[in-house]
Amino acid sequence: MLKTIEGIYKNGKIELSETPPGITESKVFVTFLETKPTNWSEIIMQHQGVAEGITFESYRDELLPPIEIDF
Repeated sequence: MLKTIEGIYKNGKIELSETPPGITESKVFVTFLETKPTNWSEIIMQHQGVAEGITFESYRDELLPPIEIDF
């Protein structure tokens, strides 16, 4: 029986999002998916805004990483 569970590879270890029920030991195959950028591009980070706009610079360090939405 094949069972697929999502996980994250980080610092040499794989963290599963759930514990597979009924499996105490098993061979596994790990497939690494293409990762999306987790940082804003330099063009965005270097933007100085416009004179009439809201002050962007004071919030620059609080920006969350970009999230790509799939439709």
